[in-house]
Amino acid sequence: MPADTSLLNAVRGNSKSVTICNKSLSTIPPLLCKVVSARQLILKNNKLKELPYELENLKDLQLVNLGNNHFEYLPLVLGCLPHIDTLHIFNNQLKELTGAVIERLVSCRILNANNNNIDQIPPEIRGMKSLQVLCLERNLVTTIPRDILSCLEITELHLGNNRIKELPRELGYLRNLNKLYVYKNEISEIPDEIGHCQSLQVLDVSCNLITMFPEGIYHCALKELHCDENPLLEHLPVLSQNVNDVLYLKELCARMILVSFKDRNSSLRKSATLRPDILNALKDAKKCVVCEQSYLYSWLECVHFVNAKSELKLSNKAGNIPIRACLCSYDCFYSEGHNYFAVSYPS
Repeated sequence: MPADTSLLNAVRGNSKSVTICNKSLSTIPPLLCKVVSARQLILKNNKLKELPYELENLKDLQLVNLGNNHFEYLPLVLGCLPHIDTLHIFNNQLKELTGAVIERLVSCRILNANNNNIDQIPPEIRGMKSLQVLCLERNLVTTIPRDILSCLEITELHLGNNRIKELPRELGYLRNLNKLYVYKNEISEIPDEIGHCQSLQVLDVSCNLITMFPEGIYHCALKELHCDENPLLEHLPVLSQNVNDVLYLKELCARMILVSFKDRNSSLRKSATLRPDILNALKDAKKCVVCEQSYLYSWLECVHFVNAKSELKLSNKAGNIPIRACLCSYDCFYSEGHNYFAVSYPS
């Protein structure tokens, strides 16, 4: 059936869905802008570069599929469609996610822009308060902006095959995050704050530059961990020698204050509570995995090796993985009864 005839029937019949695929369209038929009853618009596999402003007449659109076309920028008219729930614009030539458009997609739950030339996630993404699934695989993204942390409903981040070098510590604020795919990037470290993502079930960090995992990974509800093709530390013995601890005065004072906080009647504790700067600094204190005493500025980075499947209760096999652990002193390191090893990097 010719496209115009099909659209005419859609207009007359108050059609809820309009599909025009594989037609090599470079422009939108004018009749399409009159199907005001449409809730789904599927225009994939054509040669479209832009959408007409008249498309704003389709106010009830919830799903728009523009996949596999020739768009270089997000069509501005998309920002005039307040009920878009799902937007597919994969396999195009997008150079950016136009901020003026995405900040108006306040109802959008799913944004799929895989396989484009997008090099950054704009700050305007913070306006997408309903966003749950963001797909930007096979792009040129280099950073994950903190603005994305305003999208508290996010359950899935698909950022594989980009140029990301770092995962922000603030990622832990995404408490609903269920799946994180960052394979084939340039990430060298996973922040310990990943442990705050207690809903995280799938983590794919394959093909990166990761040497060990943070302690926080124990707090995730992981079911799948994919970490092959990383330079993970190996359990190989190397010659070492005893070293005595030499702590700076700043660390000694910090540890003294931290110990005093255990005693509610301590005068040192009472004095410290009157100093907001001290209290703020003490928030970064951590506990030694051997003696459980607190430290602040000085520690010994170690690692222990665990069977990921059994220790993390995974459904897939991930082999033995190194997990970071911090000790407060060489005395703890040389004590008996633990399986923590000092980290040695090849020169």
